[in-house]
Amino acid sequence: MGGPFFDGLLSVRTGDDDMRHDRDASIGCRRAGFTLIELLISIAIIGILIALLLPAVQQVREAARRTACKNNLKQIGLAFHTYESNFGRFPIGSRSQNAFGPSWWVGILPQLEQASLFGLFDMTSNNNGYPLLNPTNGKLASGVVIGTMLCPSSPLPTAVLVGGYSLTRPSYVGISGATNEDGFPESRVSSCCTPTPNGQISAGGFLIPNASLKHNDLSRDGLTHILAVSETSNFAVDSAGALKNVDGGYPVGWITGTSASGTPPKYNAAFSPSSWNLTTIRYRPNSREYDRPGIRDNHGPNNPLLSAHSGGVNGLLADGSVRFIGESIDLQILKGLATRDDGGTVDDF
Repeated sequence: MGGPFFDGLLSVRTGDDDMRHDRDASIGCRRAGFTLIELLISIAIIGILIALLLPAVQQVREAARRTACKNNLKQIGLAFHTYESNFGRFPIGSRSQNAFGPSWWVGILPQLEQASLFGLFDMTSNNNGYPLLNPTNGKLASGVVIGTMLCPSSPLPTAVLVGGYSLTRPSYVGISGATNEDGFPESRVSSCCTPTPNGQISAGGFLIPNASLKHNDLSRDGLTHILAVSETSNFAVDSAGALKNVDGGYPVGWITGTSASGTPPKYNAAFSPSSWNLTTIRYRPNSREYDRPGIRDNHGPNNPLLSAHSGGVNGLLADGSVRFIGESIDLQILKGLATRDDGGTVDDF
């Protein structure tokens, strides 16, 4: 059958089908996109996922930094024992050289793969540990960055300007012993240091002023029970909330030892200057309160062990091993660890 009527009817039906197809296609296209509500929900979900993942990423990064910090201390421990193998004794903690002499850092430079720098270092002139008074060593040390000295978790600036010289600020400090102001049995102490009020410096530890130790000096407690080096890699905070620099090398850098003669209890009785890059244990780790006896930014003998690690600090024992020292450690145990011959052999800390 055919004819104009049927042709017209077919045309109408075909047009209707085309219109429905176009409408359905349009609806399908609209449904393929995001509505505003769906977009907002998606953004919110992404935000929640990022918020959940970010702490995990930060924890992973801090774990890596903390491991690197421990590896630095292991390298320092290896340097101590290589030094002892070469010279039959461990390095002097801080030394006077007709005023300012060098720190223990200078002594172990060859063992930290810095033999060429050590070979140029002036070890005989007066004030060879103070850049402003010994330009030769100031120029040598200026701009030198030794990665082993720096904990990657530390928020501290990595250098300090001493005149025109840029000196690295180490994250680590030598342990010279413990104070006796709370009854801890230590007689090798001197009042110290000008202008820090009510401080004490000890020679009962591993790295001490103007003297070096042999293996026999460490035999009573044993190397595994003596704290040799630990962290001062964070700020202290004063009563007004200001950040204070109490790291071992501030404000003179890593090369400075002391200008004081003698070893506690005979530590320069007439005048008691600081021993930089050393500390005498008086407070628990991560005790950040600045306004206490023996603490000062230039340089308190009892500046505390500090780090940006959660819960404590890394510490190098005299046998070369590294332990994490919790900030809740019993202070008497910590003082025992800082003392080479108190008879303490605590392993759980």
